Amino acid sequence: MHDDGREVDAAVMAAAVADVLARLDAHARAAADNAADNAADGAAVRRRRRSRHAAADAGDGGTPEDGRGEPPSYDEGSLATVVACFGLTSFERDLLVLCAAMELGPTAAARCAAAGGREFPTFSLALAALAEPHWSALTPDAPLRRYRLVEVADEGVLTTARLRIDERVLHFLLGVSQVEPRLQGLVARTAVPGRLPESQARLAAELAAAVSTDRVAALSGGDLQTRREVTATAALAAGFATFTLSAADLPAEPADRAVLARLWEREGVLLPAVLLVEVSETTQAAAAEAFVAMLGVPVVLSGQDPLTAAATHRAQLVVEPLEQAEQRELWRAELDGRGGDVDVAGLVAQFSLPGHVIRSAGAVARKAGGDLRAAAWRAGLAHARIALDELGRLVEPGAGWDDLVVPERQRRILREIVAHVRQRATVYQDWGFEDVLRRGLGVTALFAGGSGTGKTLAAEVVAGALGLDLFVIDLSQVVSKYIGETEKNLRRIFDAAERGGAVLLFDEADALFGKRSEVKDSHDRYANLEVSYLLMRMESYRGLAILTTNQKKALDHAFLRRLRFVVDFPFPDVAERAEIWRRVIPPQVPVDGVAVERLAQLTVAGGSIRNIALSAAFLAADEGTEVRMRHLLAAAHTEYAKLERSVTSTEVAGWV
Repeated sequence: MHDDGREVDAAVMAAAVADVLARLDAHARAAADNAADNAADGAAVRRRRRSRHAAADAGDGGTPEDGRGEPPSYDEGSLATVVACFGLTSFERDLLVLCAAMELGPTAAARCAAAGGREFPTFSLALAALAEPHWSALTPDAPLRRYRLVEVADEGVLTTARLRIDERVLHFLLGVSQVEPRLQGLVARTAVPGRLPESQARLAAELAAAVSTDRVAALSGGDLQTRREVTATAALAAGFATFTLSAADLPAEPADRAVLARLWEREGVLLPAVLLVEVSETTQAAAAEAFVAMLGVPVVLSGQDPLTAAATHRAQLVVEPLEQAEQRELWRAELDGRGGDVDVAGLVAQFSLPGHVIRSAGAVARKAGGDLRAAAWRAGLAHARIALDELGRLVEPGAGWDDLVVPERQRRILREIVAHVRQRATVYQDWGFEDVLRRGLGVTALFAGGSGTGKTLAAEVVAGALGLDLFVIDLSQVVSKYIGETEKNLRRIFDAAERGGAVLLFDEADALFGKRSEVKDSHDRYANLEVSYLLMRMESYRGLAILTTNQKKALDHAFLRRLRFVVDFPFPDVAERAEIWRRVIPPQVPVDGVAVERLAQLTVAGGSIRNIALSAAFLAADEGTEVRMRHLLAAAHTEYAKLERSVTSTEVAGWV
């Protein structure tokens, strides 16, 4: 608050305190007069009364009739705000001022003692000394106690217990507005963003109307920061600040939640502010609903999934993904007017980012300088990567087409997959196939083959060709024995991946996609639902989703028909194994007598070839010699033992 406002608040409070203390003095004099009337004759009493009144008039400027000067004006300053917002009666207002006087007036304690026999305010003193008293002023549901404007000491009965003004309220009355100390660490101020995209600005307007009309609204969809930005914008339009509270921080005990609700309710009025309650887990929903039900101030419930309360009517608003036109406009604005030099359409086709992420990515790209498109692409990858970091294993592609040894037919299919992903914006949107096909637009693939035949390497090469991250998802960690948990895990993965269209590699698909047997019990039924859910998400995923399997024959044919590509990775023949050997040993490795044609006699796949080459290099380095066939033979025995096989004499004939 500005200094001028504080001066007004201080002046109003000084006048109000003087007025209330004058009432105490008048009550004390009246009490003394009554006592004197009972102890002396009338003439002596009248002389003493006139003497005391004259002394009092000289001391406080009051009038002989009531002991007070002109009453203060209560229609301005923070005191007027408190009276209006909490609906205080004139008696409740004066009682609040009396409690404030104990902190502001050095003579207040003595004057309380003179008027009521105790050196602090009590309800009995207020009832006797202040105008228009009413007993309901200190009931638990009346404003003074409901909003904790005044606190009642535990000791003694209600009428004689010490009354104190809350420190937060006292500061507010004096023009110092800061968050209640007991709420600090639980609630945090939410900043209002700059201009929102048009669709989110419309949503914020709807939310502002809902909060103003119904007090409570629910907001779902989008990401956490976007929901905060929409709420803060809506609150500002309705004349409020915004504070955020995590439902995870709500007290477990109902009584403790009630105390927190009363504290925030008062805070929401004083600031004034909308409270944004963020629910991150379904287990928090019940406590959040119970907490919100206790509040009489504006509140927004926020969650990724819709939060529904059966007995509550409230607005249910959803943050939808930004339209591509809005994303293009944001990218152009963030690239500092140089959007014409950048393939903004390509950025939008690849990354479906919230507005705040585009702003951050644009800032990173501008700071990086150089090739603005490459910088913007890297920034988009970095921000999209955050959402998936905890859900899968990131593989930053380093392999290229030259590192992949597969038959030409398989190589051709892999290049076709790249084309489908890279050109989806042109085909689906510019050429209109999206309106005709409507569904099944995701690029899905199955990589089938034995261990070490190059399935993961091929996924890495495809991701590298697209300039995207590869996230390897272990399906054995996703599948849960608990009903509904597998779908929940899959939803988290796809929702996170949508932001950047990463290449998702679901390893060991057999954990979920074996042949579906006849439904015999509820677990079989839910297993089929899990498969259907994954297929549905794969088909709608805007990126590339790849499944790998070692047992293609075990997969359901109905499942295979729904995949766009099926790539078989055969066991490499002798020529292919020789080519793998040539590529797996770096040119700078010192070798002596290594014959690739003889090495290709080993009937192992590419993964095992890489393991043997690496182990042999370590053996040779440890000896301090070049890599020789004997090192490779020793490494081959170790690899075969891992595969529970034995090296045959035919495979190693002529090696040493």
